Amino acid sequence: MRKFYKSKQRPPLLSALCLLSFIGSSIGFIGYFLAALFFEKTSELIIKYSSWHSTDAISPVYFTLLMALFAISLTGAIRMWKLHCDGFFLYVFAQLAILFVPVLWIDWQAFSTTNAIFTLVFVGGYGLNWKVFRK
Repeated sequence: MRKFYKSKQRPPLLSALCLLSFIGSSIGFIGYFLAALFFEKTSELIIKYSSWHSTDAISPVYFTLLMALFAISLTGAIRMWKLHCDGFFLYVFAQLAILFVPVLWIDWQAFSTTNAIFTLVFVGGYGLNWKVFRK
């Protein structure tokens, strides 16, 4: 594994994490873009398929904010793919904001434990590759 650090090649774990982040952030970006664009239909689906009886707590701005955060997350993953350490900070900021914006906007019931676990795993995995990033 030492050869990766000396030659500044991307380790396989970092490549895998980045590819998965590209997929996840792209899906999140597109999903929230569509939710903001088709807010009325999204509201109907939320009411139909969740325990919510009203979507008064959310708006297209909510979905647009989350869309922007997924764009920042994707940008961070792209920067880490290119071995830039600033990508790590962009990614961590975006992922923490994605975790807590719903809590601040709606309430603690909007906190996603599953998302928190994935965030911890990915941030930990990226942290293990810290030595590879260009300072």
